[in-house]
Amino acid sequence: MRSLIVFLLIITQQKISAQQNVYTFNNGVLFTEAEVKASFDAVKKTIPPSLSLTAVIYHKAFEKDTVVNYITFAADKKVSGEQSPGFKMPYKQDSLFLLLDKKLPDFNLEELDGNKISSAQLLGKPTLINFWAIYCGPCIAEMPQLSMLKEKYKDKMNFVAITENSAAGDNLTDFLKDKKFNFQVLENGGMYKKEIKIRALPTNLFLDKNGILRFIQGNYPLNGNSVPLDVNDKENYFTRIIEDLIKREN
Repeated sequence: MRSLIVFLLIITQQKISAQQNVYTFNNGVLFTEAEVKASFDAVKKTIPPSLSLTAVIYHKAFEKDTVVNYITFAADKKVSGEQSPGFKMPYKQDSLFLLLDKKLPDFNLEELDGNKISSAQLLGKPTLINFWAIYCGPCIAEMPQLSMLKEKYKDKMNFVAITENSAAGDNLTDFLKDKKFNFQVLENGGMYKKEIKIRALPTNLFLDKNGILRFIQGNYPLNGNSVPLDVNDKENYFTRIIEDLIKREN
């Protein structure tokens, strides 16, 4: 029996070591560990000495013999006397990403005029759900670009925005008057945001026509100078995701 256990442990270890690790910043591009480290070192040179840079793996996806590691860089204020850590990649699972490739939990929310909308009404077309709040500067900043996406794909895709704010308590109608935001806005979504464990805003969820969560993104794509990418830019991964979801529908 002991020999069998040892044999199984050896086989398991061989399978684990045979797996190839690749890394992504959740933009559709895969990198090697060496490339991630080079990027980490380059970013580290650009931040103030008062900040400490860390690389964190927040989700792992297993595809045959490949492990796709979702990674992000986080810059935090140093504690007095603290030394900058070397290049390490600790794993801290983001609970939202456990919903990937699963049906998004149902919701029933209201538009600003009180009209009730359920997630079931969105089935049949791919859907982009944008989570935002009035206190979130990046959320407001990306509204024009998101609206352009809707203009381009409005006949082939649902575009919904869920906010934790309320029409009555936060004067959402007045707030949105000059924002030119053309998404279907649903209010009082704070409890739903907590239910699916969204931790940061903005968050953009991409669902296929069956309501399966296929892609999770943060803010709208920017170029190296922090300028929003045009909706027709081939580097715009929001556009690539939408095109992919539309193809799956056909």
